[in-house]
Amino acid sequence: MSARVLLALVCLWLCWGSSFPAMRVVVATLPPLTTSGAVFLTAGLVLSVVHARDLRRTGPLALRRAALVGGCLLGAQGSAALAVVHVPASTAALLAASIPLWLVVLRALTGDRPSRRELLGLPIGLAGVTVIVLAEAGGPGWTPWALVIVASSVLWAAGTLVAARSVVLPALGAATAVQLVAGGALVLTAGLVLDPATPVVGNASSWVAVAVLLVVDSLAGFALFTWLLRHASVSLVGTYAYAVPVVAYLTGVLVLGEEFRPVVLVGAALVLGAVGCALRARAS
Repeated sequence: MSARVLLALVCLWLCWGSSFPAMRVVVATLPPLTTSGAVFLTAGLVLSVVHARDLRRTGPLALRRAALVGGCLLGAQGSAALAVVHVPASTAALLAASIPLWLVVLRALTGDRPSRRELLGLPIGLAGVTVIVLAEAGGPGWTPWALVIVASSVLWAAGTLVAARSVVLPALGAATAVQLVAGGALVLTAGLVLDPATPVVGNASSWVAVAVLLVVDSLAGFALFTWLLRHASVSLVGTYAYAVPVVAYLTGVLVLGEEFRPVVLVGAALVLGAVGCALRARAS
């Protein structure tokens, strides 16, 4: 692993680790889908202007593939934004750690036979997801919004798999622009239909969080993710599943004052242990 790849990985962890807490602050006073979609679409339009020359040179097949990836990735983030109205950012981040597990499942469904280690890790990881979902409600019950986070993780895994297997994609900046425009338009449209018809006012904290989502999560985070998928293996890029939930969990507990529940960490340990099995298997 080169120094550039390592630096990009660390920056990605920090960028996306801040996204769940920032999203939690945003949805406290702003409509989740509409705001998220507007942020992604704005970032995509900015990059479209910057990389207009590359976009003009890109064929329709590459544009469609990048749009599909963007629809999956940002559709997942839009779903997560809707769910964190009801689910703590720290819990949502730990559930998102299951993304590499869903990658194993999707690869198996598409003909890529998982290794024995990956198959052994699956029930452990899914048990961890179950513990976190049950603990989210503070007892034996659960809130269905936690399952929305799980569904968004599956959708994100699908987008990651499509991006990793695509041999025809636009140049780096153009690909990020198309992903953000396509996904942002999808989430914004959903917000216009599903978000409550309330005035968009917000407060100072929510607008600062919007700026974080625009600059750090969207512009920087997606550019780093796309670059890493082209310069490192999927298993190495997938290590963000370790660091991002930890950064987000600590931020949620220490900065946002969310409740610390030891049982949630038990589930997280199971998930991250299974993720480790999957990533080591792919690296070997």
